[in-house]
Amino acid sequence: MAELAGVSATALRTPGFFRVSQLVPVDQDVLTISVGTKAGQALDLMRQHNFDQLPVTTADQRVIGAFTYRSLAYGLHHLRSQGNSLATPVDELVEELRFVRASQDVSEIVDFLYADHAVLVGDEDRLLAVVTIADVSRFLWERTRPFVLLQDIELAIRGLMRSTCTPNELADCVAAGLPSDAPAMGGRLEDLSLGELFSVLLHGPNFGRCFRLAFGTNRDLVRTTLMPVREIRNKVFHFRDEISSEELRQLRDVARWLRRKIMIRGGSQ
Repeated sequence: MAELAGVSATALRTPGFFRVSQLVPVDQDVLTISVGTKAGQALDLMRQHNFDQLPVTTADQRVIGAFTYRSLAYGLHHLRSQGNSLATPVDELVEELRFVRASQDVSEIVDFLYADHAVLVGDEDRLLAVVTIADVSRFLWERTRPFVLLQDIELAIRGLMRSTCTPNELADCVAAGLPSDAPAMGGRLEDLSLGELFSVLLHGPNFGRCFRLAFGTNRDLVRTTLMPVREIRNKVFHFRDEISSEELRQLRDVARWLRRKIMIRGGSQ
């Protein structure tokens, strides 16, 4: 990625800077078409690769623009009198997409992406990559997915805990599950850290009296299911490192497990 960007890996990882190079899929292989290619052939390639645009290059690999579904639609307006519009060379049907630098801040190119749905990384003489709206969506989902799962998990735990007892009983459980010198929480689960929430949930008397009704009778199973979430959450929220695919799978599994508990609890009330 640093080679693509033309800047150092350290610069690309600088906190607070969201670089264009981070949007480029690691397995991207830039596909271009040559001047003179027929529009029909270009469309076949776009369908085959699920692309919305193809950069058009000269014999010496200079980029003159991009053939897109939009440029074809605009061009057809002027080609209606011709017998076979799909035989038209793509260089008669190109539009200009913005060139951006790989090291550029993404905030500087958002308007171009909204307007054209894609930008070209590099310049006319050296095309490095193509970045699309889909690349932005994919990147942001991958980055935010752990936060979404952790939110779902914590809110589900709170909701299940509340479903098993009255507010007064819940306040008693909070007081019983925390150290005696802990600040008074007044039964508000929102004021608890995830570790404190687990302490209240897994406190023996609390679990036996209330929470087993929602989480099941096996307290050890509940503990082993939920405890890995705490360390993963600390890693995510303290930006210690990227979570692994295994850790992401664990979060998904816990979220699904809790979703089933909510469905069971809803059916039993």
